[in-house]
Amino acid sequence: MGNPQSRFAPRETNLDDEHPQVPGTESNVDDGKPQVAEETSSPAVEDIPSTHPKTNLDDELPTVPESNVDDGKPQVAEETSSPAVEDIPSTHPKTNLDDELPTVPESNVDDGKPQVAEETSSPAVEDILSTHPKTNLDDEHPNVPKSNVDDGKPHVSEKASSPAVQDIPATHPHNVMKALEADANKPAEKRKAEATALKDQGNQAFKKSNYTRAVELYTQGLERLKDFVVLYTNRAQAYNKLGKFTEAMEDCRTALQLEPNNVKALVHLGKAQQGLKDYEVAVTTYKEITKIDEKYESKVAGYIAEVNLAESTAKSDMEAERLLSEGDVKATGVHEIGLGDVTDSQAALTQQLPDDQQTTQSGSGQPSQQEPTQQPPPQLQPRPDYPQRSEAIIGSISGSQNPVIVGSNEVNIIYNKLSEGPETTGLQESGTFEDLQQEIIDNYEQTATTIPAHPTLQSRNVGIEEFFIPLNLRKNISGKTKSERLVTLLKQNIFLDEAQKIILKSVDDLFNQKIVKEIKILLYGGAGTGKTTLLVKVVNSCITLSSEPLLGRFDLVLWIKLRQMQSNSVLDAIFDQILPIDTKLDKTTVQRIIDGKQSRIALLLDGLDEIPSHVLQSKEGVYRVQDILHSRVLTKSFVLVTTRPHMMEYVLEGSNPYAVVETCGFRPQDRDQYIRLNLSDDSDMGEALISHLEDNANLKEMAVIPIISQMLCLVWKNEKSLPERITKLYEKFAVVLFKRCNKDMNDDQVMLNLMPIIDDLGRVALQGLLDSRGERLMFNETEFQDCPSCLAEGCRVGFVLRETFTSGLDVKVLVTFPHKSIQEYFAACHLVKLLQDDENNFRHQLEQIGEGNVFAMEYLLRFCCGRSMQAAGLILDHIQEMQGDEMKLQRLARLILCESGSKELATKLVRPTRVECESNADLKSLSYYLKRVTPPLKNTGFYMHVRKQDLNLFREILLSDSMESAKMIFVHYMLSEEEKEDFSPLEKTIGVRKEERRAQLHIMFYIGEKSLFDMGPASHSFLRMQEKIMPSLSMIKVRPEEVVDVLQVLEECRFNYLYLHSINLHGQLRDVHILPAIGTLHLEKCRLVDDDVKDLISILPAGRGLIGLTLDDSAFSLDAVRALIGHLQGFPKLCRLGLHNIGLDAQLIRQVVSQGLPHLKETAEGDFRA
Repeated sequence: MGNPQSRFAPRETNLDDEHPQVPGTESNVDDGKPQVAEETSSPAVEDIPSTHPKTNLDDELPTVPESNVDDGKPQVAEETSSPAVEDIPSTHPKTNLDDELPTVPESNVDDGKPQVAEETSSPAVEDILSTHPKTNLDDEHPNVPKSNVDDGKPHVSEKASSPAVQDIPATHPHNVMKALEADANKPAEKRKAEATALKDQGNQAFKKSNYTRAVELYTQGLERLKDFVVLYTNRAQAYNKLGKFTEAMEDCRTALQLEPNNVKALVHLGKAQQGLKDYEVAVTTYKEITKIDEKYESKVAGYIAEVNLAESTAKSDMEAERLLSEGDVKATGVHEIGLGDVTDSQAALTQQLPDDQQTTQSGSGQPSQQEPTQQPPPQLQPRPDYPQRSEAIIGSISGSQNPVIVGSNEVNIIYNKLSEGPETTGLQESGTFEDLQQEIIDNYEQTATTIPAHPTLQSRNVGIEEFFIPLNLRKNISGKTKSERLVTLLKQNIFLDEAQKIILKSVDDLFNQKIVKEIKILLYGGAGTGKTTLLVKVVNSCITLSSEPLLGRFDLVLWIKLRQMQSNSVLDAIFDQILPIDTKLDKTTVQRIIDGKQSRIALLLDGLDEIPSHVLQSKEGVYRVQDILHSRVLTKSFVLVTTRPHMMEYVLEGSNPYAVVETCGFRPQDRDQYIRLNLSDDSDMGEALISHLEDNANLKEMAVIPIISQMLCLVWKNEKSLPERITKLYEKFAVVLFKRCNKDMNDDQVMLNLMPIIDDLGRVALQGLLDSRGERLMFNETEFQDCPSCLAEGCRVGFVLRETFTSGLDVKVLVTFPHKSIQEYFAACHLVKLLQDDENNFRHQLEQIGEGNVFAMEYLLRFCCGRSMQAAGLILDHIQEMQGDEMKLQRLARLILCESGSKELATKLVRPTRVECESNADLKSLSYYLKRVTPPLKNTGFYMHVRKQDLNLFREILLSDSMESAKMIFVHYMLSEEEKEDFSPLEKTIGVRKEERRAQLHIMFYIGEKSLFDMGPASHSFLRMQEKIMPSLSMIKVRPEEVVDVLQVLEECRFNYLYLHSINLHGQLRDVHILPAIGTLHLEKCRLVDDDVKDLISILPAGRGLIGLTLDDSAFSLDAVRALIGHLQGFPKLCRLGLHNIGLDAQLIRQVVSQGLPHLKETAEGDFRA
């Protein structure tokens, strides 16, 4: 309580002068025929004079076909009488050579000298790429495809310019040969290894979401090896993540020059173009993929659909977010993403993994850039029982350090060794089990690392590892039920049979066979309760190897998002949702693998309630969903299916037993942690929201639902508070829940479809609240028979929950709203609709609210007033006619006035003589009323509970004209339990109060067991504030020594009231320093006994101005009471004594008090007053 809360960058080596090793070596010479390479003296190069002018070059060399001539730039044609060209095997089609060799941009041609190409990273390529990204290389110089290289023999490029040739005059052939020979001896393999190491470092940074560092490392790798294609696509991917779409486009274009049919480059290019909102061009780019191979047609259609959707929602995203923060119920134009939704086909290639850790595909007939050797770290050595690869594998995942999903004691890792030749295409074999494992991991690296940070805005996400909060999971105990829950239905009261439950401590418990013995689990919960987020966490643990029970049981974990299924085939869904578009696997192979490893496979089926009905009912498909759920296929596989309650019976009707687990959202402490995480930029803001929820029971209860907490955090962060009108907040809840499931609707369509559903559900909701037998919160399904479509849609959206129960032999299908306040909001919407249609009908319904239930209908009435000014006027008139607790009725009237937003209706309120405010909402409504009441109130007593976050409202109230003539202002100020209390804001607030009004302002400082403050500064603040206020001190559930310490530090303060409650002061009273100014001492539940009476007498010297003493809930004998009463005779001003529940007969206590203190009369048992 009194203590304070208590690599450096990689070395950059200049390797610009080092050139990769040229593959054309002596071993590649055919029958002694000379080879054309940078390192050798090409007759074609030597025989052309360096002084040969550009304009004459075309006359001396055979003419290149017109289509290949670039603006008169010198060309080295096939017909050139170079022995190197003549010696190319006849099987190499000369007619294709001119089309496939690159042309050098004019800026790279030096004095017309013909250039020699190389196959690895030539200095010529380095010079070309050195202009990147400023120079547009898209159309200027495609690379020589490796598929046209025969046996590694180098070819004469039309223009590839070698600096080694350019910089040394041709008149010195000896110098040329010497330079080229020196260049050939440079450590090319060393450069290749350095580039690869930097690539791998970049990949690790990428996986940690450190995209800026990844870009730096990829760039350093390109400085070593400038034609390393995968570095360009990796860097493009990182640039996209950083939103640097222009840079990403340049990298993609360079990669396409080096490998014109590189599918991944096209995907990243399309994503960058989409990021720049160049939607039409992005569509064109994606269409290029189908020209490479038609098998990608369905995937490309998905990409294009995403572009079209992005284009249609780009403007509405920003508008909807603005409207959401402003409270407009039409804030619905954003693209929806649910709590656990993740991106689909396009993101499957582009989101979270660098390209070299995805299967590469350069197109039909075109080789991909081969990866250098990558060795696994010692702690992740490959399993000896799987075949190891020593050469380039067809379509393999190169350089990956990602473990596949395997048992906890054995980790499989697929590694690719460096191939001396070009990589073969992934279309040439059907793939292996290890390939399937790795491709699944690659996908999960992209799709299972983030969760949505906004309920409807797709582009905003946060890391699952940082933001996942454990859920409250409760598993039914099979066969054990209890019948204790009594519910009121339309015509009867019944006891429901409910399963007894155990609490699961973590997600891992789902896969622990000792806890959950069944191999099939049904996980159910309402909308936004975290079902999908939980599955993202499960899948993420496959990547991080953080779940021993999961990894110990399964080799494959297949996560299927049911709402994205287009056919009733889980096999199709695996290809559509998980495997990359360039997978090396075919469906026959995958089916064979799954069939052969059933017991080692976990199927996560996400969102049964969201699967399209025509898909679920389809009779076709491999591994149909209903066949899996009902154990007709994959009977040995583990199945975890999630759903909302209304689809539970569909799952459970099969013969296989399911473990049934409910997600109830957050536990209260986890809800608070979630809020702190989401408002971590400002800890004060998070604590303020948590404290605000403490004052609002409905929101506090609802906030255990993750999506409600998320919405509250977003609104609080944007507005620094929640809306003054609670109706606006619930409007937002309804719109967001509806929009999440209807993301394609525009604003007008949302309201057109939303309001009829709310009205129809609201009709039943209102009938339940106003039922003459008592309010009903559960409904028979038959009560919705007039609107079956609204019930179905309400279940789909999450407005209501439909669940099957038993009550003895009866089976009941019952419907509930997620929370009573949501039922009240829907009922209010219907009630206002009645007012619009027929005022008499509205009045008839209002008459059913009287003194007996008016306070229970608070939120129904407030929501009505928030939606209609006319309704507010009628409701206020109705309340003023009621008899009952005047203060409570006036409080309700102020809340209704504030909710209505009306200035004129203040005249309908009775002018109070006493006002009590126990919550933030009460303070808001009082402030609203005082600003509008005329004339100002006089001689009114105000009693308020205030926290630090309420000080602005408290200041507004103090400045009101009604406070000038207030009879008394009593404030219960509660010190913070989350951070050290700073009293300066309170000092400034009470500083607005005139000093002559000090006697009217009383502040009791409440110190709880978790309150935090520094006693030194606090004492100085108290000393300053007591000049303007009458201070008191209350301490509850603190340690005895803290009481002693606080009172010693504050001994100079003039506290007139000391309240100590629930503190064990037995044997400690002698050390408690009772300040001389204290007029009332209250010691309740302090465990005092006879021995403590003597100490109490010693710390209360006779003659002081003690006017009140309370010793309730102590344990005194009659002799002790007599001794105490005798001592109290020395306090002439004593006018109140409390001796309730002290272990004696009330009559005996009464006799002793009446004899010793006859001026005190008993007003209630144990309560004596003058």
